[in-house]
Amino acid sequence: METGKDLVRDSYILEFLELSQHHSYTEKDLETAIINNLQMFLLEMGKGFSFVARQKRIRMDIDDFYIDLVFYNRLLHCHLLIDLKI
Repeated sequence: METGKDLVRDSYILEFLELSQHHSYTEKDLETAIINNLQMFLLEMGKGFSFVARQKRIRMDIDDFYIDLVFYNRLLHCHLLIDLKI
């Protein structure tokens, strides 16, 4: 039987995004590169992940926040929220 630790990897290798390490890039550049390579990104994350939303707005009290990327893991029955920071 697989456990949550078997399904989710601790570290991620983002070399497939082909972003230059010497080039200064923005969160938007990183997000665009991930979306453009979504299939490979999902395979890198592990089993059961699906893409849900990009720039998902959530409201807390009167403030709006935007989650950069939202995924759902159908095996773990939970969402993964990614807020990108450079």
